[in-house]
Amino acid sequence: MLYAAIIPETSSAQPHVEPTPPPRTQREEFFIGDTVGFTDKHLSERVGIIVRLNAKTASIAVNDTDGHWRVSYSLLRKIVDI
Repeated sequence: MLYAAIIPETSSAQPHVEPTPPPRTQREEFFIGDTVGFTDKHLSERVGIIVRLNAKTASIAVNDTDGHWRVSYSLLRKIVDI
């Protein structure tokens, strides 16, 4: 049985660098009344207004039929009204 092997040159290979993840959003970046967006557990995009800032989550009021959500700050995105 024939086989072949390729041995890369170690001197010319660049070291593998892991990409750095984007910085997580923190509680200090949000205020009551901010409009924010997030993806819920069913992968639907939601937009709401912050009504309360808790230690680890923000309470978000989403339109009348969807009620309130508690969402981790790292999952929130600020929505800027232009």
